[in-house]
Amino acid sequence: MKTTSAFDGVRPEGLVGVAARLVEHADLLAGLDIGGLDEDGAITAVRSNEKVVRLLGGISASLGARLGDLGGLSAADVFSTAGRLSDGAARSVERRAALLGVMPNVGAGCVAGTIGCENVDSVAIARHKLRHDSSWLEAFDARDVSVARKAARMRPKAFRAWLGELVSRISDDGETDVAANKQLNKASIWHTKEGRWRGRFDLDALAGEQVKNALAAEARSIVAQAQNVGSEPFDGSGVHHGERVDAEALVGLIGSGNGARGRASINLIADLETVSSGVWEGTLKRTGRGADVPLSELRRLLCDAWVTHNVMGPSGRALAVGRSYRTATDAQRAALRVMYETCACCETSFDECEIHHIIEWENGGLTDLVNLIPLCRIHHDQMHSGGWSITMDPERTVTVRRPDHSVWAVRPLPSAGPAAKRSQHRERSLGRSVNSVWGADPPGSERSRSIE
Repeated sequence: MKTTSAFDGVRPEGLVGVAARLVEHADLLAGLDIGGLDEDGAITAVRSNEKVVRLLGGISASLGARLGDLGGLSAADVFSTAGRLSDGAARSVERRAALLGVMPNVGAGCVAGTIGCENVDSVAIARHKLRHDSSWLEAFDARDVSVARKAARMRPKAFRAWLGELVSRISDDGETDVAANKQLNKASIWHTKEGRWRGRFDLDALAGEQVKNALAAEARSIVAQAQNVGSEPFDGSGVHHGERVDAEALVGLIGSGNGARGRASINLIADLETVSSGVWEGTLKRTGRGADVPLSELRRLLCDAWVTHNVMGPSGRALAVGRSYRTATDAQRAALRVMYETCACCETSFDECEIHHIIEWENGGLTDLVNLIPLCRIHHDQMHSGGWSITMDPERTVTVRRPDHSVWAVRPLPSAGPAAKRSQHRERSLGRSVNSVWGADPPGSERSRSIE
């Protein structure tokens, strides 16, 4: 089987060349003395290991495609039985195999190992969302080369976001797929022989986030009350919001009708241009956890919502709303949520993060946006008790250092790129300079909405 590609990085070598490179990396890994590796050696080994994983994923997709050509057993059946994969993993192989025929450049990247399985799966999922209209699928498949280029160069999260924008521009902003997903929502509860009750549900992105937020709010209320009275195991030494607390929260929500924190809420973030004029290349319309929201759904929710306005400059920085309190205010959290979808050091959702003072409160650090950043609990603990440190420049580029002061990572502000894109779009659409439109606001400043 020969595969060719129109983009750099995928060589027309077929499976023979792929197998040769697989052997090369496997030999390198086989000769490793893991216990004797230094940091650079470990990083090199990780790269080779990941290359082996990618190449094996490409071979699996090729085998799945061949099984499809034979027309007998399905690829999913073979990989779940002979390959001993889970049903979900076997279906993923079948989806990747299907792409080899309709998007040859993405398929070639998958086989050659230049596109990781996670990005290939994202392409398959995006294509599935467009299944309701053949013209949408044709428009998506016609972008095979550009999709393959992006898939080979972008990290999974950024690539998923890019695909989400592409799907929105091709389709009716995802409304058809959202309606279909709502039709798939399911919930069930049953009684066991042991006298216990069990249940499960399967919800679309918006409904699931609403339920999750409601449970989290109720669980926080339960934990806070228990800590106030010194109830075990909430003795102040650290509380884990695990399944037991979530179960108590669920019972509390049902019993009270609306829970301790009022009706269930959802955080949405959108730029003003999208709300007023529709979807465009730099559209920002997502939930706090990063799920894309169709424009019609966003406008419906705007009819009954608390709206927080945040003005942002072209660099993506929100204006400061400083306070003399130790804890970040709701307005500050809203501004941070606009700038960050996740922990500043990893991909933990913003809503699961804690707000960290760059200059600690005990050392005179102010609770102002220029001194605040979201960190997951693990990275927050590292900053306070693990000897790690973090600094931030005026453009909110952070530098994270290990206890020995060596640089672990340098991360620019996540919202900087999209903000620059929106600034350029506004300037083009208005046909005159941003300064003349926004007056005293910074050039390219933008308003974003955080909706609760």
